[in-house]
Amino acid sequence: MIRLTHWLFEFILRTPIIFWCCVVANLIGAVWGAAIWYGPMLAASPLWAWPFIPDCPLAALLGTIALFGMRAGQRWPLFYALTAFACIHYGIWTLVFWLRQWTGSGVIDPFEMVLFVTHIGLLCEGVLFATRLGDVSFPQRLTVIGWFILAFGVDYGLGYHPPLASHVTFDFIMWLTVALTGGLSIALLALPRTVAQPTRLSTTTVEG
Repeated sequence: MIRLTHWLFEFILRTPIIFWCCVVANLIGAVWGAAIWYGPMLAASPLWAWPFIPDCPLAALLGTIALFGMRAGQRWPLFYALTAFACIHYGIWTLVFWLRQWTGSGVIDPFEMVLFVTHIGLLCEGVLFATRLGDVSFPQRLTVIGWFILAFGVDYGLGYHPPLASHVTFDFIMWLTVALTGGLSIALLALPRTVAQPTRLSTTTVEG
């Protein structure tokens, strides 16, 4: 399985049309999600809270930067660990969110299905990033975990959590976030000290 994920990630990075499709998809998700889904909330919130509000759009933006960084062979272990954590966390969170909503309402809106499918992609992207973190030190891992604990406090302690749906309650998403943050924190701490390093792709390799 690990060998397959390495091959798949190499294929994405080395195939221009697929690489740029991933970049464009991430950017569309980041801009659209921040402007449409979180726009009203951002407009009504103080600037200091903005980094904590558009969870999935921010993960998609980080994913875009990470794609370019890994393609160029940049070794940013802290950034990659933060990005992988965010993509996996918010990918799973969104999938569970909509499954809960559909189970309660019995109705699947086409737009909601689009969101569901795109967040499967976000989750898969995070898993691929997790195979190329490089040398992530213990303090760096604690920094990533600390950021998501802080984000949890802002979202559910201060009321800046994502918008709810008719059959998704505050308690449900709060405990879902607790479970995801705790589980991913344990997984991050348990990762080997050195995961595969990003390697710069030659111009010939990328274009060939």
